[in-house]
Amino acid sequence: MTQILFPVKYFEKNLVFSTDGSVFAFYELQPFNYDYRSVDDQLSLHGNLEAFYWNINADTHALVVPEFQSLEEHQQAMNERLSGPLTEAGREYIQASIDHLKGKEIHQHRFFMGVKLKQTAVKGLSFFREIGYLFKDFKRYLLNQSGTDAPEIFEEEIHACQVQEELIYSRVNGYLRARRVDASDLEWLIRRGFYRGIGETPRRKNWTPKTIPVKVKGKKAKRPTRDILTLSEGRFDDSHGRRLTVEQHANGKMKKGYMAFLTISHIPDKAPFPGMEWLYCLQQLSFPVEASVRTETIEYGKALAQVLNKKKELKAEDEHALESGEETSYHILNSRQEANELESNLRTDKFPLLHTSIVLCVSASNEEELNLRIQLVKDLYSDLMIQVEVPYGDQWRGFNEFIPGAKRYITDYLHYMEPAAVAASMIGATRQLGDGQGHLIGVSQNLPVFFQHDRGPKDKKLSTTASAAFIGSLGAGKSLGANLLAYLALLNGSKVLIFDPKDERGHWPKLLPELQDITRIVTLRASLEDRGKLDPLMGAATSSDKLAAAETSKRILQFLTRAADGTYEAIVIGKAVDHVVKQDQPSMMKVIDCLRESLKSAPEKRQDSLEEIVDVLSYLATSGQGQLLFGDGTQKAIDLSKPLTILQVEDLKLPEESQTDFGRMAIALLMAISDFSRRFSNQSSNDFKLVLFDESWRLAKVREGRAILEELVRTGRSKNAAIYLISQNAKDMLGEEIRSNLGCRFVFRCRDQKEAEAACSILGIEPNDTNIETIRNLPTGTCLMSDLEKRVNEMEIRVLEERLFRAFDTRPGSHVEADQEEAVRHIKDPEDKTVLPHL
Repeated sequence: MTQILFPVKYFEKNLVFSTDGSVFAFYELQPFNYDYRSVDDQLSLHGNLEAFYWNINADTHALVVPEFQSLEEHQQAMNERLSGPLTEAGREYIQASIDHLKGKEIHQHRFFMGVKLKQTAVKGLSFFREIGYLFKDFKRYLLNQSGTDAPEIFEEEIHACQVQEELIYSRVNGYLRARRVDASDLEWLIRRGFYRGIGETPRRKNWTPKTIPVKVKGKKAKRPTRDILTLSEGRFDDSHGRRLTVEQHANGKMKKGYMAFLTISHIPDKAPFPGMEWLYCLQQLSFPVEASVRTETIEYGKALAQVLNKKKELKAEDEHALESGEETSYHILNSRQEANELESNLRTDKFPLLHTSIVLCVSASNEEELNLRIQLVKDLYSDLMIQVEVPYGDQWRGFNEFIPGAKRYITDYLHYMEPAAVAASMIGATRQLGDGQGHLIGVSQNLPVFFQHDRGPKDKKLSTTASAAFIGSLGAGKSLGANLLAYLALLNGSKVLIFDPKDERGHWPKLLPELQDITRIVTLRASLEDRGKLDPLMGAATSSDKLAAAETSKRILQFLTRAADGTYEAIVIGKAVDHVVKQDQPSMMKVIDCLRESLKSAPEKRQDSLEEIVDVLSYLATSGQGQLLFGDGTQKAIDLSKPLTILQVEDLKLPEESQTDFGRMAIALLMAISDFSRRFSNQSSNDFKLVLFDESWRLAKVREGRAILEELVRTGRSKNAAIYLISQNAKDMLGEEIRSNLGCRFVFRCRDQKEAEAACSILGIEPNDTNIETIRNLPTGTCLMSDLEKRVNEMEIRVLEERLFRAFDTRPGSHVEADQEEAVRHIKDPEDKTVLPHL
């Protein structure tokens, strides 16, 4: 094995001091979404990277590394979040998720950028001391290279590096969104390479390299100990030549990991962009591939001189061929043409050249898997006309190149690249989707998608809403996805209210026994028995609830009587509601009585209109579904004590878009149900509350209903609550107040062209032909998800248990099939006493 001195001498904060005397400052780049963005957006992102490489004027070391997630730790964290009566069911579901993911490498890509600092010198020494320091510096170099001592680092050097780092950080953060790494990041970056193919890298809590304070020539300094070598553990073998094996003690036994380091030996000079993202493309693979990209900047003047010298060499070869009577080879002719083009571009744009090397790393737990992955990487790059080599005898050198602060060890595969060509790697772009924690809800691009319902309001960096929208045509899978998320919220101890206008969830307690004792199904009928159950003035306990209920009552009464805002009739209705809400046991019937009394003092010219309003409301209050809205104060409000409340309204005739007058009572009922949902969200509880609103597009298409939805979505975050809106109609969800207060968006198949365009706007992506066709042709159960970070990608919903799929399936006839299966189960097991509670 090639002998290479461990390259890191010491690190402090984000500075890495190397054994060769160089110092690197390291930063972590914030990942950004790349798929489904417009070409202009992609060019803008590329421009930021290009500007960074153009202007940094320093050596750089970019790293793409996966951070693996331990399934055991994820399971433990999820189990700790379980609470309430469904704790055991939650453990079973989490175990099913872990079983589903076993054998897969769960990871997130992290992106780092190291920038080499200019060499600093200690100031303030006398002439003789400077001579002594120079000798000392040479002595430090010899001791350093021999490994017999750890030379000291002057505090002045550290301070000078920190000052220089401030400038570099402003540049890095100016072009790329980045943060300074800390000691724990550097410890992990160094140590992780020694566990490739074995498992998750063990972490040391609050570990930093030790130093001994000393004084040299009267100046304070730090002398690093060699404890940093404890990060380099394991027994390596590179005898194969084209792979490296490491043997490591992990989890109580010896394990062996396999890794191979590949180099890119050729990249096409005229690759199209977008389309040639030569690092980002690796995320298409089902396994992680690491990358190390090193650049050395050659300034314009030097770059032009090198090109001119190369042209002279090629011309001399061409002339030599002619003198020998031989034809000039195609290689020489092509090289001369490329040199002429490069010279022309350099003289025009005056850009620097980047001396670039690219090393990739593939790892696996066995030799067969490693060889398969190497071939898959080669095949991927072959399609892009990029040549990849597995250099023989350079595997240990490749391993060391991935260590922060190390120098370039493999020098046989170098490229002279323009900043635009290096930026085309699109380092920082990610296909990651979801929260990285919480329940498994689906799979995106071979990566699992985890979802945590209350992360938005609780995450200090995000501090956003937890509300979500589910958009799609009939049968596309939107209800399946929303139902799954509601069930998972229940497992975590949340309270859930579902408005179910089509009776698609009343069978849940029958098919899911764990829900029987915690579910209340409220079926509202047009009968005296259910009179007043949706009266917005009844059940309002707190003063804030009473004020909100009064506003809802005014909207409903104005809507039913067609009294426009600002009219005399609307003012009279408002005064009547304000008067009644102050009474004991307020109700909508008392509002009608108050309006009837107001007739006595109304101007003569207003008598007819007010009488008409009283007659209309009196009729609606005593007939059909109108009885649900008008209580007399003696009825009991709906009980919300159960963790799951399913609210159903029988025979609710929802109007079509073209209908203006028919179905006004149905819209009024939806407005009352929205107020009921608001009251549910306002419950004084530390538990997360979720309101799932099916057929929300029906409500969103009228002004009064949209106002209530906007209020629910806007105030949900402050109430530790979320509103989930299920809609077939994307166009009606485009109100800025609603859209700007949505956290996640799930867009399923939309057949209509305009619906697909509207869905693009909801997702925040460009409504171009490609995106529209993608949305129109999404498979059932697959959606485009926009997560809390506004990343957009495809996700396939995963329902892990067949019984859950049967319960959540809303396709026509699915309930009948489920009931038949339940009847057969009862015949086979007559002792089964499972029944659906009638509430």
